[in-house]
Amino acid sequence: MNLRHLGEFGLIARLQSRLKFRSPQTIAGIGDDCAVYRPGGRRGKVQIVTCDSLIEKVHFDLSLTTAKQLGRKALAVSISDIDAMGGIPLLALVSIGVPAKTSVRFLERFYDGLNEISQEYQIELAGGDTVSSPNHFYISVTLLGEAAQNRWFSRSGARPGDKILVTGTLGDSALGLRILKSGKKSANGPQTSKNLLIQKHLDPTPRMPESRMLAKSRAKVTAMIDISDGLMQDLAHICKASGVGAVLWEESLPTSQPFDKFKALNDIPAQELVLAGGEDYELLFTLSSENVRNLICRFDRAGRRLACIGEITGTPGEVSMIGKRGQRKILPQTPGFDHFTK
Repeated sequence: MNLRHLGEFGLIARLQSRLKFRSPQTIAGIGDDCAVYRPGGRRGKVQIVTCDSLIEKVHFDLSLTTAKQLGRKALAVSISDIDAMGGIPLLALVSIGVPAKTSVRFLERFYDGLNEISQEYQIELAGGDTVSSPNHFYISVTLLGEAAQNRWFSRSGARPGDKILVTGTLGDSALGLRILKSGKKSANGPQTSKNLLIQKHLDPTPRMPESRMLAKSRAKVTAMIDISDGLMQDLAHICKASGVGAVLWEESLPTSQPFDKFKALNDIPAQELVLAGGEDYELLFTLSSENVRNLICRFDRAGRRLACIGEITGTPGEVSMIGKRGQRKILPQTPGFDHFTK
């Protein structure tokens, strides 16, 4: 069976049948011109929405990822945006541009990945659009969610004296991609560590539990963003939106054991990967200094990693780093991925 045989609507019906989760807030899902969604669901809530696009040869390489992994990641990166606002994702619209050479089996596996994430995070895939694409596979995800009316986060509230914190570890995704591109056998290190680093790149985990902990806490979170373009570039977004600067502490930047093993065994630019690697999808946020110790203890008790990595300063736009030997240097303004300069 091929796409010409199925046709657009046959393909939509076939893929729709693979989606299992249904949201109680959806009045009408796939099958009409629009999805009908009960706004807010409860009083005291605000709606939030994000949109992400992934394009073959720009965001992913089909020789390095499976269709199922791609489906999982396509939805996971949008969930991460909702997490960064302190919200809960509820409803997704997924549009795809499909080259004629694409097999039905590939699309089924892609939707299997979408379905797994939608069930795991209780998000209904309620519609979208399916079109032909001349050369490359294209994905667009629009994700709707909600947050507490008085407890949602933006990039623009950081203040001098606030501490800078980050969940998880940094640089794993970029190193995983480096290993994939160079060939698994060319990198020195245990296979289990390679697989963990590659998994971090191909199948990222949204930090929803951490986001919910922050949203439900009384901690004075002043700004937050998810790390998609790299620590430096995303921190720069917070600084620009808040009219502040920042200083990072190199000694405090968190890295994983697999990352450290490969840093020791291979000639890799570790600091570059940590600062500008991108696609870690960790939460980067600023916090009133008096809340730091208690919050780190709460995360530790919950088995969630949280590190304090720096402080907000009053020098707008300037980001510096204090090295392990105490030396201080001004960092370039916005290293990281940029679609129109790479």
